[in-house]
Amino acid sequence: MSLEFNNKSFIFGVKNSLLNKAWIKKKTNDRLTHYISQKYSYSQLMSSLLSSRNQNIENLDSFLKPKLKIFFPDPLIFNDMEKSVERIILALKKKEKISVFGDYDVDGLSSIALIKKYFDFLNIPIFSYIPDRIKEGYGPNKKAIDKIKLKNISVLIMVDCGTTSIEAVSYANKLGIDIIIIDHHKAETQLPNAFAIINPNTLKDTSGFNYLCATGLTYIFIVCLNKYIKNNNLYIKNNFPDLLNFLDIVALATVCDVVPLIQLNRAFVRQGLKIMSKRLNLGLKVLADDTNLNKKPDEEDLGFFYGPRLNAGGRLGKADLGEKLLSTKDTFEAELLVKQLNTFNYQRKLIEENVLNEATNKINNKILNNYSLILNGDNWHEGVLGIVASRIKEKYNKPVFLLTKNKNNILKGSGRSIANVDIGSAIIHAKEKNIVINGGGHQMAAGITLSYNKLNEFKIFFNEYVKKKTIEKSLYNYLHIDSILSVGGINNDLFKMLDDIGPFGSENPKPIFAAKNIKIINPKIVGESENHISCHISDKSGKTIKGIAFHSANNSLGKVMLSDYKKRLFNLVGHLKKTEWKNKDYFELIIEDGVISKDII
Repeated sequence: MSLEFNNKSFIFGVKNSLLNKAWIKKKTNDRLTHYISQKYSYSQLMSSLLSSRNQNIENLDSFLKPKLKIFFPDPLIFNDMEKSVERIILALKKKEKISVFGDYDVDGLSSIALIKKYFDFLNIPIFSYIPDRIKEGYGPNKKAIDKIKLKNISVLIMVDCGTTSIEAVSYANKLGIDIIIIDHHKAETQLPNAFAIINPNTLKDTSGFNYLCATGLTYIFIVCLNKYIKNNNLYIKNNFPDLLNFLDIVALATVCDVVPLIQLNRAFVRQGLKIMSKRLNLGLKVLADDTNLNKKPDEEDLGFFYGPRLNAGGRLGKADLGEKLLSTKDTFEAELLVKQLNTFNYQRKLIEENVLNEATNKINNKILNNYSLILNGDNWHEGVLGIVASRIKEKYNKPVFLLTKNKNNILKGSGRSIANVDIGSAIIHAKEKNIVINGGGHQMAAGITLSYNKLNEFKIFFNEYVKKKTIEKSLYNYLHIDSILSVGGINNDLFKMLDDIGPFGSENPKPIFAAKNIKIINPKIVGESENHISCHISDKSGKTIKGIAFHSANNSLGKVMLSDYKKRLFNLVGHLKKTEWKNKDYFELIIEDGVISKDII
């Protein structure tokens, strides 16, 4: 493996790349790097990657081999866990009807699917309700509660929502419905008067598992409930499920909700990917088969293949499609649902590109001087605002809100954040100050509703909030690079090492490599939206691999790649991907940035 390390402040001296970024070496603990290398006989690169991820010697083994038995907690350490389970046991004994209400994103859909799949093994029907994103918005509402009450429901489990739903929970109480909330969103000072609230992000909870998504919490709840049902000798004639086989859904939600891939989450994803490779979930199997995804799944497939398709229904008005696909046992139904979701996903991409173009056109140098970006438009589709905000955030490395105005002068939208800026807490503070009408979220994502005449006040508030969380406003938009690597150094040994450090995601990002004096070969525009650039790349090692730059056909990087590739060499930055096809390995650089290196003589 050919590696090169550079101790200069800027990799290759790049302070302003084609995408206006400065390339710097990711900080590592040199002493820890050396110690890891000596103790474990790891390569310099492996040791450096572990060091940069703040892994110390004490937890290194559990990081590299995250097992459920190491990280899985006693469920009863969660506030109201025992109270919740005992209420369900009572409902089962008295033959009460139970319902589950969840959010319309992958985390909410997966939480609902877990509960329904578990009770299905016990032949207990569970009514589920997912609100319409456009007509009802996020979280429980009175009309939804009324529909649930018509089903003679006496116990309602709210998953991935409910923590800030004081009014809706109070209304349910008046109708005689006991509410159990399983959620991970940031809590306000006042909590709803629910029968029980399982949320590690409330002050009452001291479990320390505030990094879990709702589906992870729901899985722990089911593990606890399963034990109590067995201890009470209920449903002993039924076949109890192997709960490990539910971890494919837990892994899916954990990656898609962009919660930190640390400790238990890391174990969930590692084990869940193994379960997913067994293709036990019919809906996920049919979804993969329909698009010929016949490879062993990884975390990238969860986030960029399965997640967007399951989300597509909720974004465009059919929120229950994803949950039905995760829960179904009927092949014909699964095939029909997959066709619907793929159609919605295609429509979502078109709408997304239109909103992205309009939003990007609103960005100017004056706006870029702010610590945050808040962009609004008329009649932007609510369902894609979070995705577009994420893409703009990645480009400018700033927290972003995208808002759309309706005919009543009300703005609704979604925000995405960067490390060290807790966007969920920001919205809670804004709500307490009566700047926003409603909203909530977690560290990296949030949703809000506010009056149009409060927009400037919100912009000032949020910009000041981000400013306080930012130690120093940098002159540069930094791109942190793990190491310099030659094309000749990209091989199976390197990918074996990367597999040991994965799964990658929030707080354990994919390693970013820089490559010098790269020749770009036969670049061409690809993709349904004709917005990606595919090519081959090589360097002085003589080795050639594939390269692709997503969403780049119309930006500075893509234009230079397409026009100057025959007469110039490039320095490129990106992460690596390996694809197996017909028993052969293909390596690929996912290009994230570049600069012109020199002219070809």
